[in-house]
Amino acid sequence: MNTKGNKWFWLKEYMMKNNITQTDVAEALQWQKTRVSELLCGKRDFPVNKVFPAAKFFNLDLEELTKYNSGFTKDIPLVEGKKPLSKPENRMAEIDIIIPQINETFEQKITFQIIGKQMISEMIFNMLTNSNPLDIKMLIAHGDAMQPTIYDGDFVWVDFSIKVPEEDGLYIFAMKGEIFIKRLQLDKFNHSALIISDNPLYPPISIAKPEKLTTLGKIIALTKSYH
Repeated sequence: MNTKGNKWFWLKEYMMKNNITQTDVAEALQWQKTRVSELLCGKRDFPVNKVFPAAKFFNLDLEELTKYNSGFTKDIPLVEGKKPLSKPENRMAEIDIIIPQINETFEQKITFQIIGKQMISEMIFNMLTNSNPLDIKMLIAHGDAMQPTIYDGDFVWVDFSIKVPEEDGLYIFAMKGEIFIKRLQLDKFNHSALIISDNPLYPPISIAKPEKLTTLGKIIALTKSYH
């Protein structure tokens, strides 16, 4: 085999030895098969967002693969005694669908009642977020404050592990025993922030000390409800 000039000849041999096809790699990495072919021919490297899933799929050391992929070292990642996955696993993640409940006897504390489950493949889930599935819940949106982005009856996927917002986005806020979906716009230069309704009928709320702002969670995805 002529491997001169092909940076990834060893990966191709590793795949052949373990009966791993280009289709297997494309499915596992959610990557185009033509890109896999180009990589194995030495015409490209892994893009940054594919290095971690590649290391996981091929059972390689992440640091070694990262350095080799970026050109910081010519040392090939250790493959001796390792064996990649033969095919991506089609496991499912279970997401709770919840509705808020106000506990009138405990200082208007907000709790959530589970009303259903949403199943999603782990492969698709990992494309949405790196968070633990237990931290992700689905809520049914109500009202018109976030139209036209979110309509009454739409499902929002919320990461409840994010309590302190560090970037712009859609978040869930709690106020006086109720919850609201709003858009947060941070102005780090002026140390201020705006809580915005996408519906222009609702005026924005100015926040003077955004570093003290807390949320119930951040919206990471939206499932539209068509009536």
